[in-house]
Amino acid sequence: MIRRSLLTAALIVAGSVAVAPKAMAQSVDVPFTGSVGGVCNVGQVTPGVLVADGPTPGNPTALFADSPMGGSRGKVAVSCNQQAEVSVSSPQQTGGPSFIPIWSNSSVESPYGWSNADHNGAISSHQIPSGMGIELLVSMHVDKGVALVPGVYSYVTTVSITPF
Repeated sequence: MIRRSLLTAALIVAGSVAVAPKAMAQSVDVPFTGSVGGVCNVGQVTPGVLVADGPTPGNPTALFADSPMGGSRGKVAVSCNQQAEVSVSSPQQTGGPSFIPIWSNSSVESPYGWSNADHNGAISSHQIPSGMGIELLVSMHVDKGVALVPGVYSYVTTVSITPF
């Protein structure tokens, strides 16, 4: 009787295994997305040097960063991983005897074009390609219209480099 019970139990188990559904392997794709934004890295910044000049020798009315009388443009080394737009702000006085200029402008030049900004709010921009080692040359000019007071004058212009 025990043998019959064991045989019956064995047949039931074997039948259950034979009738049970087989495991099916399945695959599914899992998507991933990501983005890499444009980046411009600014390297060395070389300050510009202003020189006083004017229509009357010995009586300067204006300050120039690039003049036959001297001065030098500032320089900015930049590299971008995609195209970028370059613009500059008009000069802002940060030191020295204060005055309101009758004229002021800034410019930034690259091998691919130039941009400028003036005291009237006119602003232009130009594009630079992606790449390494692009040198931007920055210049500025302010004119008081009358003789400048002796002193050490300081200005700043903001160069904006925006990847797009």
